[in-house]
Amino acid sequence: MSERHGDADLVLIGAVVSVNFPKRQLRVRCETDHPERFLDMRRVTLESAAGDLRRFDVERVELLEENAVITLAGRYGDDEIAFAKKARVVVPEHERYPLGDDEHYVDDLIGMRVVDTSGHPLGRLHAVYRTGANDVYEVVDDEGREYMVPAIEESITDIDAANRVLTLDRERLLEKPDEN
Repeated sequence: MSERHGDADLVLIGAVVSVNFPKRQLRVRCETDHPERFLDMRRVTLESAAGDLRRFDVERVELLEENAVITLAGRYGDDEIAFAKKARVVVPEHERYPLGDDEHYVDDLIGMRVVDTSGHPLGRLHAVYRTGANDVYEVVDDEGREYMVPAIEESITDIDAANRVLTLDRERLLEKPDEN
């Protein structure tokens, strides 16, 4: 049976993109640089859009391209498995994989002050988008204008995690197109 858990510092590692009820399978888009971490799962914690948490026992996990297919243990009914629709796969912060030098967790970057190489403020890091080639950072200035910058070495010149400052080359900053 799934359980409800109290609030904890949880970190996103995947998002459920589809549920196969007869097979009790969740197809999860991996939101981690270490998809192999799913292979060791014996229990999975899911968070609904409303913030409710439930844990499920895992029978097995397969990795297929950028997805993990998680088969839940056989004792869950359709009503319980329905909780997984559009849920996020989360782990406690203390279970995050260790990082190498010059690597940062996305959730540690969000909200950082963004400055150019001369130290002039440009805004705050609002979001990180994963693309096929590289991540893209969304920066929002004080007037609410949105800018995009590729998260590559030529664009991002420094990340000062201790002071929460991200320095980038202003020439690489692109204004986000209007969606209207």
